[in-house]
Formats: sequence, structure tokens, C-alpha cells
Amino acid sequence: MTPELLFTISNRFALVGWILLAFFPNLKITRILVRNGIWSAILSVGYLLILGTHLGAEGGFQSLSGVSTLFSNPWILLGGWVHYLAFDLFLGVWESKETEAIGLSRWVLIPCLFLTLMFGPIGFLIFFVIRLVKGGIHVGI
Repeated sequence: MTPELLFTISNRFALVGWILLAFFPNLKITRILVRNGIWSAILSVGYLLILGTHLGAEGGFQSLSGVSTLFSNPWILLGGWVHYLAFDLFLGVWESKETEAIGLSRWVLIPCLFLTLMFGPIGFLIFFVIRLVKGGIHVGI
């Protein structure tokens, strides 16, 4: 398999998880696979396999130049992308659970999920601020 093919497969797999989370949160498959973190765990296994077989690449994490060199390898770049997919979806699951815990409308959640999917920390920050304003501090993480 090529990095490009695995990129496409990973993106589509993650997108299905996001769609289930946003629009079908109470389906059995969503509750079992997405909301329990299994969907993100599957992406994490992909990340582990990619890094486990290609991490000997040049570069490193000690400098921006080293990171740039590291990510010039398409396999490592793919690993980084799958890392984003896994973590962002896991964060979306947390946002969904928090929405229910504090009684926010799903109509508030859905734009936050989209922003978390597309821009990670920006979506999280917007959700976090809404959560603080609407629901106060909630202990569940």
C-alpha cells in the first residue's frame, strides 16, 4: 500500500466516525465504536503501525528544522496526519459527552464538531468557551 492510499482510507474512516458522532449519536454502532473511543483507537493502531515501520527516518523533534526534515518523508507525514485524525475525533467524542452532561443543544455541538474536525484546537477552544459560559465547570473528562 502507498501512503496516498492509506491517507485516503484513513480520511474516509475518520469521516464516517465524525458523521456518526454528529448526526447519529444514539445509534448502537456509534455508542459502541465511536463514543467508547474504539474508532479513535483503530486510527491509533494505524498510527502505531506507520511509525513502527518508518520512524527511522531522518529528522527529529528537537528543532523546527528537524521536524521539517522528518515530515519530508511521506510515511512520517501520513503518520502525523493519522495522529491528528485520531486525537481530533477523540476530542470530538469528549465534546459530545460534555454536551450531554451539561444539557447543551446538539445544534450548539454540531458546529463545534465541524470546527474540531477541520481546525482541531480552534474547535476545541470555541466549545470550551461555550461550555464554560453555558455549563460552568464540569468535572468529567
